[in-house]
Amino acid sequence: MKIDVDAAAVRRQLYRLFHDVDEAGADVAAEWAAHVQGHAVDHVAVDTGFLGVHIDKKVSRKRMDATVGVFEPDGYYGDFIERGTESITADPFLEPAAEDGNDRLPELTRAALDRHLPS
Repeated sequence: MKIDVDAAAVRRQLYRLFHDVDEAGADVAAEWAAHVQGHAVDHVAVDTGFLGVHIDKKVSRKRMDATVGVFEPDGYYGDFIERGTESITADPFLEPAAEDGNDRLPELTRAALDRHLPS
């Protein structure tokens, strides 16, 4: 008695698994960014509303990473609000949002893997 293994089929399965994990990672980056952006917008100090409208996200599905911040040049003062100055007390909105997003990473990762990996 003998049992043969189709190495080509195994290779295809591994390639598919690798691709599925990448897709899950890209989803996690995008979902993390959306959560952090929403949290930051909800918690930023509001004077004119300019800063909240310009909190944005940049997501690279290929690199599986994301950045959330104020990318608009006129929003430079957001850094003063986040970190404070000699005359302005810090009122962080990005750091707490990132911490909250990081706390959700295990949940986001589990959900993405459940969606992408075969049962």
